[in-house]
Formats: sequence, structure tokens, C-alpha cells
Amino acid sequence: MDIWKLGCHWGSAKKNPSYYSFLKNNSIVLGVQDKLYQVNDIIVITEGHTVLAIGKVLTIPISVTDNPNFENPFQKYQIDFENWVNYARADWYELNSNEQFSYELVQGICKVNSPEVRNNAIKFMKKHEILKKMNTILNILKSKKQIILQGAPGTGKTYKTAEIALGIIDKLPVNIDNRNEIMAAYKQAVKEGQIAFTTFHQSMDYEEFIEGLKPYTNDKEELSYKVEKGIFKEMCEKAKQKGNIEKLNEAIEAFKEVCLENTQLELKTATNIPFSVSFRNGRTFRVRSSRSKAEEGTDFPTNIEHIRKVYMGETKGIYNHSYVRGILAYLKDTYKIEDYNGNENNKNYVLIIDEINRGNISKIFGELITLLESDKRIGEQNEILVRLTYSPEEEFGVPSNLYIIGTMNTADRSLGYIDYAVRRRFAFQTLQSDKEAIVKYYNDDNIKSKALTLFDAVKKIVEENINEMDFSVEDLMIGHSYFLAKSEDELKLKLDFEIKPLLTEYVKDGILNISKKEAKILIDDLTV
Repeated sequence: MDIWKLGCHWGSAKKNPSYYSFLKNNSIVLGVQDKLYQVNDIIVITEGHTVLAIGKVLTIPISVTDNPNFENPFQKYQIDFENWVNYARADWYELNSNEQFSYELVQGICKVNSPEVRNNAIKFMKKHEILKKMNTILNILKSKKQIILQGAPGTGKTYKTAEIALGIIDKLPVNIDNRNEIMAAYKQAVKEGQIAFTTFHQSMDYEEFIEGLKPYTNDKEELSYKVEKGIFKEMCEKAKQKGNIEKLNEAIEAFKEVCLENTQLELKTATNIPFSVSFRNGRTFRVRSSRSKAEEGTDFPTNIEHIRKVYMGETKGIYNHSYVRGILAYLKDTYKIEDYNGNENNKNYVLIIDEINRGNISKIFGELITLLESDKRIGEQNEILVRLTYSPEEEFGVPSNLYIIGTMNTADRSLGYIDYAVRRRFAFQTLQSDKEAIVKYYNDDNIKSKALTLFDAVKKIVEENINEMDFSVEDLMIGHSYFLAKSEDELKLKLDFEIKPLLTEYVKDGILNISKKEAKILIDDLTV
């Protein structure tokens, strides 16, 4: 890869025909008459020593421009550039006045040899390309609300989910090429409840994912059942929270513990009537007025969800309203909760589902699969609310600020395909094995060369023997992560205990059309 500086003009950028063409056409006319440039070379346009724009060569010159603005024969070839970024006195890199570009003059084009300029240009373009791919996925996800990253083993599907999730919640680090920073931000977001992770499996069901009855033993050591929320419903409720509702939820949980320790805690209603509160698991507190004439030991339910509703200003359908208000007043005073301010929760939330096709999605989501559609989310034009089987007293919907990222292995034929009803509610993005990722990973040219040679050898086996009726090369080509190693010994271990076994499985499953005898020879011949 070479770095080239175009123009070499001093003074106003308006005198720089390349920059002028870039502004007008989003492409430039290169002052060369032969194939001086190579695909993936980096070009910078400058005004003096100030970088104005940077781009990457996509094609070798193949056409002659008819643009009358360019009469110089050196300007007759045109190359389209991908995503030129105009920096008008660029802040990514600018030379001091006492520094000079180190270059060789080649047919009027400056070939940049300065290591500092070169490193900064390469670093910038890598970051820009990562952002470009990331923004494509983020825009798809923001529109569709759920996306499935699909690809062969080792293509970085699960690896990529952390970056995408952070992008959706606007917490992606500035240094997006620094994995340590990404994972630190990701773990913090998980801790704060904005991101959740789960893995589907063949025994996963609606009761585990949405809500269901779970057994527990009460104070009398009797087996009983209570409704417990699954991870999907939990994330939906977090995404729907408004104002200081999170603090209220924490206070409710703390108050439950207090009630369990003190079975006859006494509070007062707004009219100063004392009542006792207890909690024995479930969705309600149990209350009893000091003026009650009911039989001793008799108490009445106060729905915990109604406490939240009253806090948010709702008044309809509230059972035992006086006690609900009394408990709410106690919680606000004891746990220092401010009044509800009515502002919508402006945070985004993400649920990551790894190996999404290992579960029966239709069975797991049940009737809620329809609620995933962007126009049927809460507050949208075609909003749909349902009453869940185990919580018929409340209406349930999926909030618009909850996003779902799934991953799917396209090479695993033992799994059932996702049916069309489910498929049309998800966007799909294919991640392919990336040879360039191997190039970028290694600093040691010796190991890099061996890893790239191995990659090419494996790809040749896949390409020449693929069952084209069922798969494409992109579905099967073993991902780049299998070729990333810290030493030659580690690369050999990956070959012997990861790559070769996977190729052998491809043959056994009929994914590769080759006899076992031929396959054994081809696979055994793979070396580092």
C-alpha cells in the first residue's frame, strides 16, 4: 500500500483541480498516464501542508473524462473514490510549518515517504472503514429494530455484537479499534442494565424467555409457584421506564426485604389511618388496616405494579388506592425519590441473542413475534398491546427503544431454518471471512505469511468442493479468527484442533462434495 499526496499546490485550494473535482463530483482526476496507483492505495489532497481530504483507491484508471475543466494530458484518467471525507484544515493530521513532506516526485504526483504521515493516514482510513461498516449496520438496526448477524464459524459475529450494541446506546468509545476500551464500555453498559446477553438453545421456551411459573418454597416449607419474568420482559420493562422509575424499582426491592424481616411493618394512609404491610413473595404487598374488623390474620393485596402506575400519574383501575398511595409516600420519603417528571426514557436498550437459530424462535416468542415489528411497537402508528398468559391484569407491548441483535451460524445444517414469519421481522447482515483482518493482526511477517498461506489453502478446499445447491462460499469459509494466533505454535494448534476438525465435519455432513478418502488427503496436507 502506498500513500500519495495530490496537487502539490500552494495557496488557495480553489487552484487545486483535484480538490475541485472532488467537491463537484465526489471523484478525482489523477495526473497519471499509466497504472501508477494500486487498489487500496491511500490518497491525500492538501493545501500546502494542510490535509483537506483523504480517500482510498477503489479501481485502476479505466475511463477518460470529458470534463472540460481538465485540459492537462496528465489529468485525463479518472478514478472514483470511496467516501471522501472533507476536513477543511483537517484535524486528523496537520504538519507544523517547519516540517516538510518526504516524497519522490513521480509524474507530478507526490509519493509520501514520511513514516508519521503514512501511519496517521493508514490509521485514519482503517478507522473510517470500520465506522462506515458500523454505520450501515446501525442504520439497518435503527430502522428494523432487530437484526441477525449471520456467517460461517469464526467470522466475528458474537465479537461484533459488543460494538453494535454500544453504537445503539451511544456509548461506543472514540478509539473503536481498541478492543480493551470497547469491552470496558460494554461491561459497564451490562452492569447498568442497558445491554443484556443470552444464548438460545433447543430447550429454551416462552416461559424462560418471556415469563412463566417457577417453583419456590414458602415460609412453611410448602412448595408453591410464582410468576417470574424472563430476560425479554425484563428488558422491555427497563426500556419503558420513565423519570425516576429505576430508583423507585430499587426502593420497592429494598422494601420487600424490609417487609420479609418485619412482618408487621406499620405505615399510614394519606388520611393518617395506620395499616400494616407484609410481603410473602409474588406481585403484591399484603396490607391490613388498624380499623379492620376482619378476622385476625386476614389481609388484602396491594398490587406492586399499581404503585408504579400511581407514581406515574395513572388513576384508573387502581385497587386499594389508599394503601397504594400510602406505600408510595413511604417509599418516596424513605428512599428519597423525586416526583415523577413525565419525561420519556431517552435511553436505548439492547438484547443480544447468541446462536438465535438454535432455539425454536416461534415457540420462544409466541404471540409476541408480531409485537417486534417497528410499526407495532409502543407509541407507533400500529401499536399492539396484549395480555400475557401469566399476567392477564396488565397490558404488554414492546417499546421502540429496545433493539435485538441475534447471531446465526450459516454452516450448521443440524439446525432448523428460521421460518418466513420470523425472518421477515429481522434484518440480516452477513459477516464474511476477512483476509484483511489477518493482515492487520500480525506484526511478525513470518507468521503472517504462514497464516495467509493457510487461509488461501483452506479457501481453495472450500471453493473447489462446495455443495453449491445448499451453500455459498461465504456461508462456509472458515472465519479469520481461526487464523489469528500469537505464535507459530498456537497457529499449528488451531490448525490441528480447530480448522481440520471443522473441515472434516463439513465432509461428514455432505457440505463439501468430496469423498472421505480424498478429503483426508487434502486436509492432512494442510500445514503451517
